Amino acid sequence: MVVHIDEGALRRLLAGHDEQLAICDTLEQIADGLPHDVDSALCHRTAERLHAVMQEATANERAILGATLVEIGTVRHLDVSRTARRLLRESDEDLSHAEELQDALSTIGTDRPTVCTDALGYMLRGFFEARKRRIALEREVVMALLGTTAH
Repeated sequence: MVVHIDEGALRRLLAGHDEQLAICDTLEQIADGLPHDVDSALCHRTAERLHAVMQEATANERAILGATLVEIGTVRHLDVSRTARRLLRESDEDLSHAEELQDALSTIGTDRPTVCTDALGYMLRGFFEARKRRIALEREVVMALLGTTAH
């Protein structure tokens, strides 16, 4: 089954994936430096970008998943629309986690951090590992629907 997906929305989704993967790399760099090698300026810059990137990612996911997958229905015994709705809920949860990370990252290097470095490392790794898996899944699903190979 080949499905038509708005090319502009697809380009934005894939560009957003690249942006998210770059942030994931930065988050991993920060996590690897904890607790002693913390670049507070990098933490602050990343905190400023994180929420905006995730808001854009959520909007792009809704443009593809909401406009396309939810409408498809069932394909070979898989309820694609139910899967898409689950992915959209998970996007909202990821956005919420990004907001928590943003708050935590913005306080690193100050005299009043909101979380200890062990907790921050756990939060960072949980977030970027989940995002990387999510991006891989989205690319697989979208490319399969387009009838092409992964980007």
